Amino acid sequence: MLACARSMRHLPTEPALVLGATVLSLGLAAVGAEVVSRQVEARVEEVGAGVLRSAVEAFSAQQRSEIEKLGATLDALMASEQLRAAFLARDRPRLLQLALPIFDTLKDHDRITHWYFHEPDLSRRVFLRVHKPELFGDRVERATLGRAVETGDLGAGLELGRTALALRVVRPWYLEGKVVGYMELAVEVDHFLATLKSRTGDDYGLLVKKRFIDEQAWAAVLGPLANSWNGRSDVLAINTTAVTEGILDYQGDLERLGPAGDVLGEAVIGGRAYMRGVFPVSDAGGRPVGGLFVAHDFTAHHAAVQDARRATYAFLLLLAALAALGFAGLARRLVFRRLHQLRRRLERRAVGVIPATRPTVMSGHDDLARLETLYERALAAETAADSTPALTPSPSRASTRIP
Repeated sequence: MLACARSMRHLPTEPALVLGATVLSLGLAAVGAEVVSRQVEARVEEVGAGVLRSAVEAFSAQQRSEIEKLGATLDALMASEQLRAAFLARDRPRLLQLALPIFDTLKDHDRITHWYFHEPDLSRRVFLRVHKPELFGDRVERATLGRAVETGDLGAGLELGRTALALRVVRPWYLEGKVVGYMELAVEVDHFLATLKSRTGDDYGLLVKKRFIDEQAWAAVLGPLANSWNGRSDVLAINTTAVTEGILDYQGDLERLGPAGDVLGEAVIGGRAYMRGVFPVSDAGGRPVGGLFVAHDFTAHHAAVQDARRATYAFLLLLAALAALGFAGLARRLVFRRLHQLRRRLERRAVGVIPATRPTVMSGHDDLARLETLYERALAAETAADSTPALTPSPSRASTRIP
């Protein structure tokens, strides 16, 4: 701007004024376009943040739906007299024989991955794991089972195992008003997230603090993929859908996430634009164990914002150019053309081409018309002064003396 101002000092008045008005108009238009574009972009990002929070609400709604479905399935299973008789008789082989075909159907149709039979006493020992029958007799300390034991009703929620999160539902098994055992069904969150993605179109990932995960069990389950353990020192991505790039970029403390989560803004991954956010995840016991990473495909909105940005710049710059052109036309018509005419008249009179005349009446009431009239009067007065002979004393009178 300073260089432009210095360069304009060497220009005639009219081009300098037009150039200055053009530069100022274009500069203000560019600033206005940037302000408008940023406001639009901020508004669109607010909408994107709202979409992310809607995705989290969808996660909670999906969780409630899964709990209702698993609870209804437990009611149906507990109504089986054959299963109840085998369990009451503590006939593990018979119970497994009856449960396996049912479990295969549940796994294929409902993606149920865990089925437990628990003892009714306070030992909380597992009588049978249908999904892993060779492991039994161990004590379970999970919050969902504890809630079912304490309340005599449904215990449900997310539970963090040694390698993954699972949604578990436990229901007391009643016979004639007495609790004879507990049955538990669970679905792993990877299926949970896949189902959620098919509904919302968003990508999800679960970030969990490493102190809640068994590293050896993680390596045993994932094998060659276990190198993801070293992606970040304190956080592990245990379940993700398609978009995993940048999921560990979040450097905040997951255990200190507020209820509203943390919106990370926009990122371009694989040629697609995503709005990202991390939201707190607690287990069935209310313990904050990690965060839900949500990536919403924002490509269409991103492209629309960029198009609107370019269109805003083009429109305002064109408008500024037209305004500068209009200003130049008005300035020439109202000021500079008349000044040029006045200058030509003055120059022609100065060389005697046009004789001086009496000043005419004012051609207008603006300052320029008054200036023209003043010049005319000044010229007329100067011409009149030049044409009047000088008064000199008479010689005869000068020599006459009074006696």
